[in-house]
Amino acid sequence: MTDMYRVKNNRRLTRPFIAQVCARPAIIVDLCDAAAFINMHGVRTRPWVTAEIAVKYADHNLRLIDQATTSLENVLRREGMLG
Repeated sequence: MTDMYRVKNNRRLTRPFIAQVCARPAIIVDLCDAAAFINMHGVRTRPWVTAEIAVKYADHNLRLIDQATTSLENVLRREGMLG
């Protein structure tokens, strides 16, 4: 990702994730964690961009937190990172 999105309203995700990256797990529990993880490990493919957009919208609309959680879960599963 080119420029890290700065989360303004740091909301908790519907459920936490433990993403396996190299030998160290990354714990993702809120929108700030999700945005930072996407920025560091995401590539400009459609699933990562979808997750990034979902996090941005959930930051402004609490009703979209489930969508952000699901989008992030989908991309982590697809990339084999979900622990």
